[in-house]
Amino acid sequence: MFSDDQSRRRVSLDISPLLDVVFLLLIFFLVTTTFMPDASMELELPESTTATQSEVVPTMVTVGEDGGVQIDGDSVSIQELERAVAALLPEEREKITVRADARVDYGVIVRIIDALRNAGVDALSLPMDTVQGNAGRER
Repeated sequence: MFSDDQSRRRVSLDISPLLDVVFLLLIFFLVTTTFMPDASMELELPESTTATQSEVVPTMVTVGEDGGVQIDGDSVSIQELERAVAALLPEEREKITVRADARVDYGVIVRIIDALRNAGVDALSLPMDTVQGNAGRER
């Protein structure tokens, strides 16, 4: 009565929509995941008898509210700052941190950054405090 061809139908499942959903989920999780820096990991480093201590303490340039400049606690002018930083070892020049009061004139900061760049500093660190909420956006 019925042939074998009609009774054995092939059922196929289209997985294109499933792949679309999987890719959307993958993108969602990649975008929303926060990556933790390696520094937050607690590590116990292996010991070595031939290791040398190479950690360089960053050089701190501090700018007070009045525009006074200090390098590692010693008061200097901007011209003296350039000479003092140029005299540092190249490794020490790689770790310069400029801490400035929030009320310092913008022009003073620009002159200090120019002096540091003239002394051979390529990268600076400018630390700042974090602000909760929209406190920094009020006008």
